[in-house]
Amino acid sequence: MHMHKSRCTPIAILPLLVLIVTAGTAWADPCLVVYPTGPCIYHYDTDEYYTVGPGHPLYDPAYDRGGDVLLETGSNEIDGSIYQAPGLAGFEPSTDGNDGYVFIGTEFDLVVDGFANAPTTYVNVLVVFDKVVPAGCEPQILVDGATIAAYVYPLGDLVVSTPTPEGGHFSDTFVLDVSWRGCYGIHVWAFSDENGNGVRDGGECFTAFSHDLVVPARDATWSEIKQAGGE
Repeated sequence: MHMHKSRCTPIAILPLLVLIVTAGTAWADPCLVVYPTGPCIYHYDTDEYYTVGPGHPLYDPAYDRGGDVLLETGSNEIDGSIYQAPGLAGFEPSTDGNDGYVFIGTEFDLVVDGFANAPTTYVNVLVVFDKVVPAGCEPQILVDGATIAAYVYPLGDLVVSTPTPEGGHFSDTFVLDVSWRGCYGIHVWAFSDENGNGVRDGGECFTAFSHDLVVPARDATWSEIKQAGGE
């Protein structure tokens, strides 16, 4: 399976609540695609992807999101894993090194998607919450109503055997009810921990970044956030 980095963050919603999601290459401990069920914008690595609009010979209206179609650099193909997100509303170039889906809200349904080129089973899937903003912040994270330990949620095995409507690929998913609070932002990603050591040994993963409306700006310190919260 071949996947690429992804991201989604329109500048217009950066002052609001944001979530960026990404997925990665299928080496050891392969990554999975992770995205929200609601509206999002995808931020892409300009070294890996580019966009075309109506009138371009490679433009396909079936894959138009917000007036653009996203293509892979070099192959000029469409990466079906990125188009899995049902609320994908458009594309923006990555500006800060985080490629993925960005969306508004600290309470959301998060899809963990085993998009693949052939039927497969992803074993011991772990959903990881990390890279909090600002550094050192300690968020409270709930998945399906329960607080998670060590910022990792064990999802179990994901069997991927359902053909996609476009054909040529397969996709099966888990949907998690996620809520969190206490920081400015947090990233989310998932991988198949095949060797059971809790450490991702594969390629880069797509990441999610969520921004909370009630905390100070992105460049605030953890002490300023605690003070604003009355701690």
